[in-house]
Amino acid sequence: MGPFGAGKVNFFSWLGMRQATILTLVWILCLPPAPLAANNRKGDKLWNEARVEEGKGNLDHALQLAEQAFEQDPTDVGYQLEVRRVRFEAGAMHVKNGQKLRNAGKLSEALAEFEKAYGIDPASDIAVEEIRRTRAMIQRNSALPAGPGAAAAQAAGKELAEKEKEEEKSLTPSELARRQQQERTDLLQAVPVLRPLNSDLIDLKMNNQRPRIMFETVAKLAGISVVFDPEYDTAQTIRAQSIDLSRTTLEEALDQVSLVTKSFWKPLSSNTIFVTVENPTKRREYAEQVVKVFYLSNVTAPQEMQEMLTVLRTVVDVQKVFSFASQNALVVRAESDTMALVEKLIADLDKPRSEVIIDVMVMEVNSTHMRNITAAFASTGFQTSAIFAPRPGITTPGLQSASTTGSTTTTTGTTATTTTPTTTTGTTSTTGTPTTTDIPLNALSHISSADFSITSLPGAALEAVLNDSFTKVLQAPQIRAVDNIKASLKIGEKVPTASGSFQPGVAGVGVSPLVNTQFTYLDVGVNMEVLPKVHDNNEVSLHIDLDISQVDSYQNLGGISEPEIGQNKETADIRLREGEVNLIGGIIQRTDTKSKTGIPGLANIPLLGRFFSGEQIENDKNELVIALIPHIVRGPDITASNLRGVMAGNAQQIKVSYASQNPAAAPAPSPSPVAAVQPALPARVVTTPAPAIAAPPATAPPVTAPLVTAPAAGAARISFQPGTLETQLSSAVTVTLYAENITNLNSAAAQLRYDSRILRINNIVAGDLPQRGLADASRTEPSKNILNDTGQADVSVDRGPGAGISGAGGLFTVTFQAVGRGNTNVSLSSATLKTPAGQPIPVTVPPPLVVNVK
Repeated sequence: MGPFGAGKVNFFSWLGMRQATILTLVWILCLPPAPLAANNRKGDKLWNEARVEEGKGNLDHALQLAEQAFEQDPTDVGYQLEVRRVRFEAGAMHVKNGQKLRNAGKLSEALAEFEKAYGIDPASDIAVEEIRRTRAMIQRNSALPAGPGAAAAQAAGKELAEKEKEEEKSLTPSELARRQQQERTDLLQAVPVLRPLNSDLIDLKMNNQRPRIMFETVAKLAGISVVFDPEYDTAQTIRAQSIDLSRTTLEEALDQVSLVTKSFWKPLSSNTIFVTVENPTKRREYAEQVVKVFYLSNVTAPQEMQEMLTVLRTVVDVQKVFSFASQNALVVRAESDTMALVEKLIADLDKPRSEVIIDVMVMEVNSTHMRNITAAFASTGFQTSAIFAPRPGITTPGLQSASTTGSTTTTTGTTATTTTPTTTTGTTSTTGTPTTTDIPLNALSHISSADFSITSLPGAALEAVLNDSFTKVLQAPQIRAVDNIKASLKIGEKVPTASGSFQPGVAGVGVSPLVNTQFTYLDVGVNMEVLPKVHDNNEVSLHIDLDISQVDSYQNLGGISEPEIGQNKETADIRLREGEVNLIGGIIQRTDTKSKTGIPGLANIPLLGRFFSGEQIENDKNELVIALIPHIVRGPDITASNLRGVMAGNAQQIKVSYASQNPAAAPAPSPSPVAAVQPALPARVVTTPAPAIAAPPATAPPVTAPLVTAPAAGAARISFQPGTLETQLSSAVTVTLYAENITNLNSAAAQLRYDSRILRINNIVAGDLPQRGLADASRTEPSKNILNDTGQADVSVDRGPGAGISGAGGLFTVTFQAVGRGNTNVSLSSATLKTPAGQPIPVTVPPPLVVNVK
């Protein structure tokens, strides 16, 4: 084919290729967009929105947006970090909200916040800890007695118990075993605390009684039981003693009886005590041992832990104590009284250290005053030279000489010098071989002033300059220090200085002196070390090492530029009140310089000398003032309890005592009785109960005297007077136990039962029958044990040895208070009457007293 044909084929081939390319591009453009790129754009939008919500504090919404962004591209590291960071912040926010609600007493709402925090961030240990703590508080409140909010607390406790049962289903075997172990640990009992049924103060007098009777009597009055060591009676060396207990608590009464009888008692439960003989063997056998872990929250150094151990081993003689450093804990095993003393010591010593902030104000003032006054002719003196320059008509040209032109130089001013030539006079050649023009001798007479010249003449000057500069440098750093621990503050820079050198192994020309020189870096600036001691009267003692330095200049020593450091240093021990300013001044450097120049002689002429002299005065003053101001941010937390001493037993045995938390109130005065009875005597309880009438503990069933169902004529009997009562709510009524046909009565005891929901006993006093025929009626004041909580009262009276009485009269007068409406009965469950010989007097027990409270 020809050329045309070939070109035609190539053209169409090119056209086909172009069409194919266009179709390929169109197909690519028609494809759907890449999902990853689109998702990245959407994820970035969600990520930005999450950052905005986070800045607003909406952390929950920010977390939701961040998680949505993460779902768009799980491989994006930025999205992953944002989710994890916001998750942590949101969990911490809910923990903080829960703590606020718990402090306000809203335990259920607080628990919901903590659980929400755990749901957001399961890795939050503090959320798990707060959930556990709040659940324990809810369970504790649900077990409290009825009161305001008790129903809500119990409902929350039930809900919590059901939730814990559901959680047990998801526990692994090991987790379930640990939970069961923790539950068994929580059931371990602490040292029992006595909780007597009768918390009234004890007034009791016992004469010539055996130790067992003394303990049983005190226990009966308080409503508790006594368990004795089987060997108590045989090991007890003290057979009978007397004691007078006046207005004492139960623990105080037991301690006094133990002291008198050489006995040792300990609580077995809240209403039972154990009594044995006091000796080292019995102590080791029966004394209760307590194990406790003390977590010290303010110990920061091993030395402090060791000091705590030393205190416990030295003061309270605790031998079984071990320190656990990783938890800042002490594990102690000791007797209960010793443990109580250990608790007080640790509470007194484990306190946060005091802290103080010290303001350090460093003010450096530099002032320069310079004055320069010159109004004179040649104020600085003048210096000139006279040069011989002969005229051409005097000299003989063309002659060469090796000598130089000689001249005489005269300096007039403050300093005058003369230079004498050593060669003949001539001229000086400026170029080539030095040549001179000789002066013929016949021309000497023609030399005149025209052949001489001077270099310059002084001029007049007028100068008055005043330069006054003032520089102030102020530094105000703060340093916070803990009591009795040194703190350091360094503000400035480190400056190198040569401190030594060594001989290089190979010496040579050109070796730098830096090769064999050792350098030390000095701290230049404000360097302060302070050791504070905070006192309890808002005063602070400070040991201060203060060093303020700066580089003044540099000196070249042996080829090394060494700094010259100006230093102001002070070491002091001072004591300041909080906020008091201590000024460290007096570091003042003053330089006065005065210089005077002029023409000698003329400069010293009074007044006129000012025109021939100049004067310059310069005053430099540097002053450094340092102010120290302490501020107490945490003072010594010493309370009255820390300062109070406590009884700790004797040298052989540690023994602590507790004061009554609910001291009994004085009995209210009895109102006017409804029925006509004899006036009540003052209720002062002093008695000597005989061993034969010792009643059983209040926890035991009451002992009922034998009832005489068909009394013979003239038999002794007891009755209530009046037999029925009708009163109003909150009113007081008085009832008398009346005895008839009594023969040779010496002592009497009775036990009353009543409904505590309707009635309570305010007071019981002796009637007229036990007091009849006695010179001192106060001997018959009864011993009583009133238990209004259980509706029981025990009372007894004794006339003394050999004093029997016969006849009829009141045995006891009882004052009731109506506390509830309804019908009730007051019954005499037991009555015991005895003769001076201790023989019982048969007596009938009356029918119950009927009381109607409207």
